[in-house]
Amino acid sequence: MTGGGYTKGRTDLARDHARRFIEQRNDEGLDLGGWEPVKNSSGRLHLRNGMMTLRLLHATPFDMIPAPGRNKARISYYYNRTVDLFGVEASNLLAVWLSPPEEGGEISVRIVRPIGEWKPGRQPKFDLDFELPRNTESFTDWEFVPDDKGLALPFEFEEDQREEGEGSGT
Repeated sequence: MTGGGYTKGRTDLARDHARRFIEQRNDEGLDLGGWEPVKNSSGRLHLRNGMMTLRLLHATPFDMIPAPGRNKARISYYYNRTVDLFGVEASNLLAVWLSPPEEGGEISVRIVRPIGEWKPGRQPKFDLDFELPRNTESFTDWEFVPDDKGLALPFEFEEDQREEGEGSGT
């Protein structure tokens, strides 16, 4: 199935097949890298690794990251606490899969850590966002580079004071 033509029924069917496949492999004892399926009757594909959870969603035609909507449980899932001493180990993550274009290609999966709710069509709120590589060898070249772009600091400096160190009282 390619293109943006995934209807809700086709998306649900693909997700149900994936959930069933993962649950069967887990029941057979296959190691899923520490992840285990969360068994429920609602049809969601939900995995757990310790305190971290991962929910698989399909990108919508209008939003790359689906908004939580009005469902209180989904809104609660989207509210992750600020990263603290324990890092992101107790996070609720989203794995958003995107269908390949009509001309073909591969499905891409994007991992996101939402930090609040937003309305459909609006800017999503998240503090972690990366696309999964197609093979594990791609992970070996990854490097964490801290960046403060987009962070609002609780204090402000005038540019010349920041650069020259003036106003420090010395």
